[in-house]
Parts: sequence; C-alpha cells; structure tokens
Amino acid sequence: MKPISLTVNGGKYEVLVEPRTQLAEVLRDKLHLTGTHLGCEQGVCGACTVIVDGKPVRSCIAYAGSCDGAVVETVEGFAGDPVMDDLRDAFSRHHALQCGFCTPGMIITARDIVHRLDVADEKQIRHELSGNLCRCTGYMGIVAAIADVIAKHKDGLAVTTKSETAAPESSAAPITPFEIAPEYVIDGAGSSVHAASGISIEDGWTTIARSFTLDHALDDVWAHFEELRAVARCLPGAEIDDIDGDRFVGNMVIKFGPINARFAGEGSRKSDVADRTGLVHGMGKDTSGQSNVRGELAYKIAQADDEQQTRIDLQTRFQIQGILAQFNRKELVESFADIIMRQFVSNCDTELSGDELGKERNLSFITVIVQIIRSKFRELMRRS
Repeated sequence: MKPISLTVNGGKYEVLVEPRTQLAEVLRDKLHLTGTHLGCEQGVCGACTVIVDGKPVRSCIAYAGSCDGAVVETVEGFAGDPVMDDLRDAFSRHHALQCGFCTPGMIITARDIVHRLDVADEKQIRHELSGNLCRCTGYMGIVAAIADVIAKHKDGLAVTTKSETAAPESSAAPITPFEIAPEYVIDGAGSSVHAASGISIEDGWTTIARSFTLDHALDDVWAHFEELRAVARCLPGAEIDDIDGDRFVGNMVIKFGPINARFAGEGSRKSDVADRTGLVHGMGKDTSGQSNVRGELAYKIAQADDEQQTRIDLQTRFQIQGILAQFNRKELVESFADIIMRQFVSNCDTELSGDELGKERNLSFITVIVQIIRSKFRELMRRS
C-alpha cells in the first residue's frame, strides 16, 4: 500500500492505494464521489472523465499512485463556476441528456471545450466529443448546448476553478458506506459461504481468501476434492482434458459481457491426507493470444462444529497479463470471485448429494447479473 495526497474539489485527502488502484476507484469507493461514472473501464466511453491539474483525464485508466499531489475536480466540484452553470442550463434547454449516465464525463469535457475554443462549428465540436460516447441522444442536443455556451463566452470570460482559488480545506468526512453482510446462503444448496480475510492486490498478484461449509461428511468431501475431474466439473467453465499422476492438462472458459476467453494450460496438485490440505498450481494462455494467467489454490478441509458439516478454507492467488489485466478493480474482482464461489459450492453440494449438474456450467454475464440482483435483494431484506 502506498499513501498519496490529493486535492479533490478543494478538499485535501490522504488515502492508501494499491499499485494498480485507479483514480476512479479512489474517487468513488474511498471518497464516495459517485458522480464520476464507470462504464467501459478501458478509457473508451469517457463517462469517468475528470479534471486533473487542469486537463481532462480518464480516471478509469489513470493510476491513483501517479496522481499523488494532483488537483482533481469532479462533476460535484463546480459550484459557482459560470461556465459549468451555463453548460448545465444549456444541456437542460437543448435536451442534451436522457439516461444521464454519460453526462458527468460529457459535461466536464464540454467545459474543457468551452475554455479552449473561442469559436467552433458543429464538425469541430463533434470531433472534440469523439472520446465521450452517448447511446441515447444522438449528440444533437449536446452539440447545440456546447455551441450556445461557446457563443456566449466567445469574448473571453475569466473563470477561476477550485484549484486556482485558496479554497479552505474541507472538513467534511466522506460518507460511510453500507457494511456488507458477513454471510449469505447459496440458493438451493445445503451450504453457506463466509467472508474470510478478504482480498489484497500486491506486486501484480491478487489474493482472495474465503471459507464455506457443506452439509456433508468430512470423508466424503475430502474424497470429492481428491478427484480432480470432480472438482473441475464443479468449477464454472473448467474442464480437465488429461491427468498424469499429480499433473493435469485442461482449459477454462470465461464469458462475461464483452469478455469471451478460453484459457488452455497445465498444472499440478499436491495434497496431504494427514492434514487434509492441498495446493494446486496452474498456468494458461488465452487461445486468442491476448492474455496469460497463472495462479494457485490452497485448501484445507476440516470438521465443522456440526458433525454433519465440513468446513473448507480456500486461498487463491493469481496474476493476469495482457488485455484482461484491465479487469482489476478490487471490488469488481471480489464480487466476481464471490459469484464463482457461490456456483462452485452449489455444484459441489449437488454432486455430493448424488444429483446431476446442469448442462450450462460456464460463467455467463446473465448468470452473474441475476445472482448480483438476488444478493442485493437479500441484503436489502435483511436490513429492513
């Protein structure tokens, strides 16, 4: 972890960040300035645009560590700014927003355009907006709104920002987020997943620890984990092609929104019957040649307090190189891992109960969204 200092909307903040932490993550998850939206998380859509040291920056691909000491302005921070006030009014008059998702990044980009250009025709404004995508408006209202404000300010207007004025240090503490429930039950399975030591990202390695219980005898669960093909059947998208002693060859398919990757690779497994522990190493390459992954899974199986239940402690660590390395936001990775764990536990329970697994085992985008909605609904019901 690295301490960094940021001046955000006139307030000074000290935060601890991992080497791969994006500026957007700090703004949204640590300072709770959620007006900065995250869309593609690849620097394409422009929804995350903020001002850093006077220039528009894609906060989803800007490392927070590289912004140490910077002055940042988000869409929440322009109170009293005449250009921004005029833009907000013009966007409203010209119906330049519909769903509003792109609006924070769009209006910050628009403010930069007004500051830089005294005169601009429709073609130039559209060119300037090429880094900000809108799927609702067709851009006509947005272009007209910006043109109106440029015309109003064409004679020049001295506009100061929070970064140029000696604004007092903010004493307001960030909003405290909701606490995540420590335990939830898997749908349709006699088992539960428990939050353990959480997630950490260091030196390019992501480590996730979790534990769960199964309503099955210790010996049966251990026998299940000793059979590599059985474990692979329960892991979404995983397949074992060949096993030779402690070594294996296989592949794993991941389908998640725009991500459609098939990793082919090999690995090894060692286990200790006396301690009922195991360690699996593996590495693979996406068949498209754009990403590589390597990792390991350590597990310990023990008797739970209830003699009819077995507790499994897992720790997995992995490193991704290539295009999929952009899929690295801590909260997103943790949610993704939890959903995989849920499905894995449910599949293990199904196999141990003697039932057949469903045909569709790949982790699909629709499956993930449905499970996220269910999880959020359960959390909401608990709080009510």
